[in-house]
Amino acid sequence: LNRDEDSPFKQMIATPTTTSGIVKDNSVLRMLESSLTDGILYRYRDPDNGEGDAEQMLSVLKDYWHSVVDVFPEAWGLPPKRSRLMHGAGIMSLGHLMDAIGDRFGPARAPNREEFREEVVLLRDTCRWTHGYWDFGPGKQRKWNEVQNTSKDIQMLASFLLFKYRECVSVSRQSAH
Repeated sequence: LNRDEDSPFKQMIATPTTTSGIVKDNSVLRMLESSLTDGILYRYRDPDNGEGDAEQMLSVLKDYWHSVVDVFPEAWGLPPKRSRLMHGAGIMSLGHLMDAIGDRFGPARAPNREEFREEVVLLRDTCRWTHGYWDFGPGKQRKWNEVQNTSKDIQMLASFLLFKYRECVSVSRQSAH
């Protein structure tokens, strides 16, 4: 992802060889590991030997993360102190959203970039990546930059985004009938 010319993460992941990156490699690795274990990327692994179709996985990742850039351009590429999207909590939470969207489309095929974008855009008005307050429920408001890269906060943000996503999907299904 860091070296691929078409990757939204090109040169943005901080590694020993890309020290100027703004996204911690550990955050991206944890997001990938989660999806490989039981998310959309898992379907591209051979159950017998554990090897995966790297090209297909990369295609899904690029389509999804490009859709995130399309929906949240103002929050993309900023240092984590200025954008929680680029922060470990944002990367992990959005990784869970990628998996949920993949589940919604079913096992036959992964969504393409436009289909991912149509799903991610449902959360545009819900997310507070760079300003404002996250509304996690009664008595649980958090300033945008108070969400931390802790298991508890990642779980809270991921659960919130998944709940809001499912709520939006349910509403759009009802209005289609």
